[in-house]
Amino acid sequence: MTATATPTTTPAAPDVDVDIAIEVRADRPVRRSRRRQRIGLALALAVPFLCSVQLSEFANTVMVQIAIAILTVAGLHVLVHWAGQISLAQVALMGVGAFVTARANADFSVPLPLAVILGMAGAVIASLAIGLPALRIRGLALAITTLAFAFAASRWLFVQPWLVPQVSGIPLRDRTLFGFDIAQSRELIIPVGVVCVAVVALTHRLGSGTIGRSLRMVAHDEEVASAYGISVPAHKLLAFCYAAACAGLAGAFTVISIGRVGPPAFPVNRAVLYLSAVLLGGPGPVFASLRAAAGFAAFPVLFRGLGRFIDLIGPLAILAVVIASPAGLNGLDRSLHDAVSRRRRHRKVARTDPQGGTS
Repeated sequence: MTATATPTTTPAAPDVDVDIAIEVRADRPVRRSRRRQRIGLALALAVPFLCSVQLSEFANTVMVQIAIAILTVAGLHVLVHWAGQISLAQVALMGVGAFVTARANADFSVPLPLAVILGMAGAVIASLAIGLPALRIRGLALAITTLAFAFAASRWLFVQPWLVPQVSGIPLRDRTLFGFDIAQSRELIIPVGVVCVAVVALTHRLGSGTIGRSLRMVAHDEEVASAYGISVPAHKLLAFCYAAACAGLAGAFTVISIGRVGPPAFPVNRAVLYLSAVLLGGPGPVFASLRAAAGFAAFPVLFRGLGRFIDLIGPLAILAVVIASPAGLNGLDRSLHDAVSRRRRHRKVARTDPQGGTS
């Protein structure tokens, strides 16, 4: 009896090429997004240099004020929309940063770049006065607490001789920042603009990363965030400190752009303007709030001919946007994107016949 060999079948090897192709296709949107971000960052860094060359001294002065407003609102957006807190003390923290910077440079001969860092540190330390109570209160109570801090800073802190020894203000000792003449806006726009772009990029990176997601979870539900192992007090303090660092940096650039600083440079009512810019931007990416901040900073200068009616531009803009989209400018951006996407889909369907072929 002869044995017949039975054919054996070997299992098919996994199609490695197909798996690699799927991974490559899945990774393409990520690579495209990163490429767009790098291109956008490069273009943004080129803007201050173009402004210095192409714009007039007056226009560069406006651009410096826009950059200062963007720095302030960038930190406030993190605090309000991502951490779920509220603060009306941002201008007071700007004042702390400005006075510490000016005092360190004028009276202690600290180089201006290092004085700016000290101003940021002073604002962060001052923010603990409102950040620590924020661990136990929120909403209206927190808003009133921060407003009380702003009034205390304006009416008491900024008139103390140990902080502001001269009633007329503190003049800066240095006249250059990183080699640029701070008395000329054509030159000042370069360091201020580059730092502003860096802070905006850092804020965007913060919001799209793990810390940003944790902050938004804390804002949504603190108990759920704690259940996931997120330290709610630490993230709240982080948001307050980051907003204060941005405010201190903006205050330091304010005194650098003026050349000297006094208490009237930081009125309490300006805090409402910055908070309005954040509310006008709406929850979501930081760029909408920055557009609102740029508009609020530029309108009073560009439309000075309106006189006392200039103060109506901000409130009317907020009312118009809120009526059109309660989610602010971010909501309008999403609605516009959805409308464009629907229009493209309709055009694509119109070019295709019912059998699937093209007309």
